[in-house]
Amino acid sequence: MRASVYYLFICGIGLQLTLSFAVVVVDAICQIVQRHGAECQVHRVQTADGYQLTVQRIPPPRNQSCSPLLQPFVLMHGLIGSAGDFVAAGRAGALAFQLHARCFDVWMPNARGTTQSRRHRTLSASEAAFWDFSWHEIGVYDLPAIVERVLHVTGQGRVHYVGHSQGTTVLLVLLAQRPAYNAKFASVSLLAPIAYLQHLSSPPLRLLASDPGGGVMLLLNHLGLHELLPATSLTQVGGQLLCSPSLPTYALCMLITSLYVGFSEYPLDRSIFPRILETTPAGISRGQLLHFGQLINSGKFQQYDYRSTQLNLQHYGQTTPPSYQLKNIRLNLMLFYGNRDALSSRMDVQRLVRELSNCRIKLFQVRGFNHIDFLYAASAPQRIYKHIIQQATEWGINK
Repeated sequence: MRASVYYLFICGIGLQLTLSFAVVVVDAICQIVQRHGAECQVHRVQTADGYQLTVQRIPPPRNQSCSPLLQPFVLMHGLIGSAGDFVAAGRAGALAFQLHARCFDVWMPNARGTTQSRRHRTLSASEAAFWDFSWHEIGVYDLPAIVERVLHVTGQGRVHYVGHSQGTTVLLVLLAQRPAYNAKFASVSLLAPIAYLQHLSSPPLRLLASDPGGGVMLLLNHLGLHELLPATSLTQVGGQLLCSPSLPTYALCMLITSLYVGFSEYPLDRSIFPRILETTPAGISRGQLLHFGQLINSGKFQQYDYRSTQLNLQHYGQTTPPSYQLKNIRLNLMLFYGNRDALSSRMDVQRLVRELSNCRIKLFQVRGFNHIDFLYAASAPQRIYKHIIQQATEWGINK
C-alpha cells in the first residue's frame, strides 16, 4: 500500500514536471459565475509581504428589496482548491449563489500560490523564494489583507466568514496570532474544520505523513519542486475526460477521491465532477503539505517545524514550534463536520471545541458527509447553508 501511494505521488510529480509550462491563468471562476447569470468582479489585493491575490466578488443583486446594510461574506477555500469551490455546484447548490440570492455581497479569495494568485511585488512564481510559505502565512498575511479590502470597498464594519478545510485552519491562525481581528467578524462558520489531525483516517495521507525518513522531502528536494499540483491545460482537460460520467474510468476517479476525503453516503451528482475539475487542483506550496503532515505526526496544532534546532530557535526563540493559542479566539462559532470525513474526524473536532474555550460554539455533526460534501452535496443547502444564512440574517445588519 505504501509503495502504491508513493507511486501515485511520484507519477503526479512527473506529470507536473512535464506540464509546468502550461499553467492556466484565465479567470475560469468569473466565467462560471457569469454562466449562471450573476455579475462577477475581480479585485486585486496585495499582502504585507508582497503577494498579489485575486479575489472574485459577486455583488448583491441590484434589487431595491435588498438591504444595503447586510454585511458581506468572505468564503475561503481549502487545500488545492480556489474560489471556484464555492460556485462549481451551480446556482441551485453552490453556497455563493445561495448567499447572492438572499442579497448578500459575496467575496471569494484565492490564497497565495493558487492559479489566480501567482504574483508578487518582487518575486516570480518560477523562483523558489516565491513558494517559501505554508498555510501559516495565508492566515497571518492573506486573510488580513482580504478582510481589510472587503471592509474598505463595502464600507461595512464586519464580515461574515465561511471557511472549508484549510479555509478553517487559516482563520484559526489569524485569530490566534492577531486577536484584534476577532472584532471584524460578525459570524463564523467552519466546514470540515482542520486544526488537530491526530485521528485522520485517509489512507494515502496518513501513509505519506508517516514517512519516518523524510522521503517525500528528499524527493521534492531532488526534483527541485516547490510548487505542487498546479492547474495545467492537460490536467484539466485530461481530468475532465477521464472523470466524465459517461466513461468507465469515472468509477476510478470516485474511488481515488474517496480514499482521500472519505466514502460519502451521498454520491455526487455525476455531472459535477467535470465542473469541479475546471478549477481544481489550483496548486499549493510544498510547505503547506509538509505543515499538514507535521500536524498529523505531532498531534498538535502548532507553527511550522523547520526540522532544525537552530532554525526553530531563530524563528521562535525555542527549539520546537509553538502551539497556536486558541484561547485568543473569542467569537460565536458554528462548526460542521461529517461522520464520513476521512480528514476532519469527530475526535479531533471535539478536541478543537475544547481548546476554543473562550468561544460560544454550535457544533453540528452531518451524518453521511465526507470532506467535500460540504461544497458539492445536493443536500448541502438544506443541511448546512440554511444554518449559515439564518445566523447571518440574525446578525446581518451592521450595528
